[in-house]
Amino acid sequence: MGSNNDSVTVASHFLDDERFHQKFTLPPNPNRPAGLDVTYADFGHRNDERVLLFCGPLMGSRLVLVTKDKLARQHGVRIISADRPGFGGTTDVPPPDRVRAWLDIVEALLQHLSIKHVSIIGYSGGSIYAMNVLLHLRHLLHPTRPYVALCTPWVHPSHSGVSSLKLAGLLPNGLVGSFDRVVQFVGNMGSALNFGNVLSGLVPSLSRESNPLASSADSGAVTLEESLSSEVLRRMTSEDVRGIGQDVLLLLKRDEYPGCWGTWGDYDTLVPLLAQAERQRRTTASTNVSPLRVDVFFAESDSIIGTGVARAWLDNCWRPEQCGESIEYCSSIVPKTTHNNILDLRYGVVERIFQQMSH
Repeated sequence: MGSNNDSVTVASHFLDDERFHQKFTLPPNPNRPAGLDVTYADFGHRNDERVLLFCGPLMGSRLVLVTKDKLARQHGVRIISADRPGFGGTTDVPPPDRVRAWLDIVEALLQHLSIKHVSIIGYSGGSIYAMNVLLHLRHLLHPTRPYVALCTPWVHPSHSGVSSLKLAGLLPNGLVGSFDRVVQFVGNMGSALNFGNVLSGLVPSLSRESNPLASSADSGAVTLEESLSSEVLRRMTSEDVRGIGQDVLLLLKRDEYPGCWGTWGDYDTLVPLLAQAERQRRTTASTNVSPLRVDVFFAESDSIIGTGVARAWLDNCWRPEQCGESIEYCSSIVPKTTHNNILDLRYGVVERIFQQMSH
């Protein structure tokens, strides 16, 4: 009993760190008559040279990556992780406005923090938000080592063929939009989000694993991360999670919300736009511009996008003929991982991303 109380105390002490609970308010603008409150985490190594902007999964909470704090400090990386609209203390926004609101949040928050350049990571559903940052806020990427990592990136069911999500695409908006209440209920019941419905896997896994550690993984940090899992989950679901329902509607690209992903529509039309923009940067730049590096990490087992059709389709979108010389694309499959545990410290993906940021 005492050891359990001790672990709760350790978890609370770690998670109460003020760096994980920052607040900022965007002023009104022509598209937004009222201010927009944003809660965010700012942790890792304090610098403005190697900064990682995290675009989180369906559970778009600022707390998803906080257990990577020690690793980030070791690699000299600063992590900025904002709650998306409808999570934590960030003002909720409906599907048609979510991408625009996220772009406003990113630009204003980085300016507020005096951060000029970042690398980007998009995890699962966060890949849609990450791609919009890349397309519309390209100037925020590092000038000499522009880098984007996508981890188990969201692929629409029309391309992945995953039947459970095709079924979800037929559900009424009212039912899809109420998923947040399911998550809060399950979270309050103490589950590790292993419930078997369409949400499973769209939210990061916070459960203990038995798979072997990556060769470079810090066993102590892994143990700490896994001991914090239930308290991290409890805190995520005790805050506002209304954004889940809105994000589900966005990710499924419901007919009621045309263009909710942004002007690009999907990856097959996005990549040529990115390549054209990168070529243009090269022709107008006064100095040499490094190619944009895009790394994709697929899970070995993936119940959300599958393991065959979606990977092949996404890789094909980024084929050399589409990317040209201005984009370097690389994809890999991470052994033993699933859609919702790929960023666990034991698998070493986050460390690989940190290392690539410095190249």
